[in-house]
Amino acid sequence: MLYLQKAARTDGRDVYEMLQRIPPENGFLNSCYQMPWADFPTWLAKRVDRSQGIGLEDWQVPDTVFWLMDDGMPVAFGSLRHRLTDALREEGGHIGYAVDGEQWGRGYGKALLGLMIQEARRMGITEELLVTIHPDNTASRRVAEANGGELRRETANRVYYWFR
Repeated sequence: MLYLQKAARTDGRDVYEMLQRIPPENGFLNSCYQMPWADFPTWLAKRVDRSQGIGLEDWQVPDTVFWLMDDGMPVAFGSLRHRLTDALREEGGHIGYAVDGEQWGRGYGKALLGLMIQEARRMGITEELLVTIHPDNTASRRVAEANGGELRRETANRVYYWFR
């Protein structure tokens, strides 16, 4: 069974190990990648605090991290920004996500984005949601389209999908 699990200070090695298999790529930043295990609890605490608006830099907005779980095993990572700034409308959007490289091709990206959209609505984010994707990331483009994303703009560096 697939479900979202909000990041928590108590997350363990299974989540850490999944994050080590997701290198930063195609514009998705995984700041935990290649982090020593000893630093993981501090990283988690900061991510949980950020979801509550605690410890944000002036340019940051609150965002909540979720793990996509498949029968208790973490298989993907998503981040949901609670609102957008002008800069995030150009580069970033509301939702960023990545699938564990060992899990590619199993439909997890599509499931994760769909669940993240549902979660945004549950959290009270009623505005249209934006996902920005590198133009050559055809897998993510297919995921956005499969979830009803409307392609409204393309630049050399990004494509912009909006979700109602």
